[in-house]
Amino acid sequence: MTFQIKDLLEEAEAYLAKPKVASTVNRYRRVYKTMNLSGLGAVGYVAHVAVVMPAQFVLTRSAIIYGLWTGISHKIREAVRKITQRLTVSATDDVNLAAAYRQMIEDLHKQNPPQDAFTRKGKSKRGCLRILPDNWRKRLADNTSAEALPAVLVSLLSGCRPEELSMGITVSVINDRYLCISINGAKVTEKNGQPWRKLTFDVGLSDLAAVLWRITSRKGGVLQVKREPRTLHKNMVSASAKAGLPSICAYIARHYLASQLKHAWCDDKKAIAMALGHASTATQKAYETRQQGRKGGLALVSVEAARQVRTPDRPHPGLAKEDFLPQEDEAVASPWNLEPSPYD
Repeated sequence: MTFQIKDLLEEAEAYLAKPKVASTVNRYRRVYKTMNLSGLGAVGYVAHVAVVMPAQFVLTRSAIIYGLWTGISHKIREAVRKITQRLTVSATDDVNLAAAYRQMIEDLHKQNPPQDAFTRKGKSKRGCLRILPDNWRKRLADNTSAEALPAVLVSLLSGCRPEELSMGITVSVINDRYLCISINGAKVTEKNGQPWRKLTFDVGLSDLAAVLWRITSRKGGVLQVKREPRTLHKNMVSASAKAGLPSICAYIARHYLASQLKHAWCDDKKAIAMALGHASTATQKAYETRQQGRKGGLALVSVEAARQVRTPDRPHPGLAKEDFLPQEDEAVASPWNLEPSPYD
């Protein structure tokens, strides 16, 4: 029994030792919390996601497996602490729960990804940008179907997240020269992200902005653009193939906008953060450098957002702590516990 517990702890620590960036751990925590609130349990919740949100299957399963391994580590540490205090019954319960978590991980690995799941490894956005020609956005738009063109143009100009397009984005004509794109933000919490932002474009600075301006004008000056992430991805990949370009997705457009903004607005990190939908300048580190922005084509002239942007002297509250595991001599509840557990 002791040998099995030691093996289980070593297995958990080896898994958790694999490097994970803070944003990924935070995202995993949000998914794990949603699973707990659902009341479906780990295996049941992943099965539910496979049916209703197949594109999120891989992320959801990875997040819950990570949380279960964290829970295993915590429960075994708690059991060791309780044994030293002669709390044998409670320690046995913790060990049994850790074993149940391990069985859940086995069950999750046996679940096959649904047909529409994103199972491929993502390509480096920076690497893709470096090999793209200067006119890649125009070539992509020229080869996009008329039905998908408004959504693709909004993505190329605003760098919006696919999830934001799925919620609906409003494009409005201000006058003969200016166009406004209003976005309701995704990845928004009580302190993180921008609930909304408005981007103003000079149509004389970009052919893409001019095309979107004409489309919106024909619709009476206001256009509601909505596209599901999976559909948008297929549209952009198809247009990329027709244009003779590497496969392009919405996040490549987002990274390119970040590069343009860093090149043109290098001294105004707060404005760059607002344009990308961030509430902190610290998040910009994950995006493209300014070199790629020298290709030009930036038509964004002003931005307005719901929240003031935090700067480095005010640490980003969304960053995960380096060590969120409790010490062996501390009785701290793990944020990764299953409540309630289907194995109780």
